[in-house]
Amino acid sequence: MMLKISQQEQTLFFTGALDRDTVPTQWPFKLLKKLNGTVVFDFSELALVDTAGLAWLLHQVAQATKLGLTIQMRRVPEQLISLAQLSDVLALLPLEKEDKGHAV
Repeated sequence: MMLKISQQEQTLFFTGALDRDTVPTQWPFKLLKKLNGTVVFDFSELALVDTAGLAWLLHQVAQATKLGLTIQMRRVPEQLISLAQLSDVLALLPLEKEDKGHAV
């Protein structure tokens, strides 16, 4: 399964799979350097995520902070929330408030 990341203004839409097979294709991730302020990661079309995808996302959040950006994650799949809980990194994911309600 492929990964497609499309940009509409300050929102990045993730489609397909964010996993060990697709993460290397997004390295280095240059889209963040073109943005400013708050950037939304929208996962409504994300079909699959694994621990490599989670690690990649955590890295992007750290990179964004260095660039002075704020990341908000929207429509986060249960699979990603479960992985983050298992890895004890859920607090590091900048979930939008409505998504936090689903995580519990």
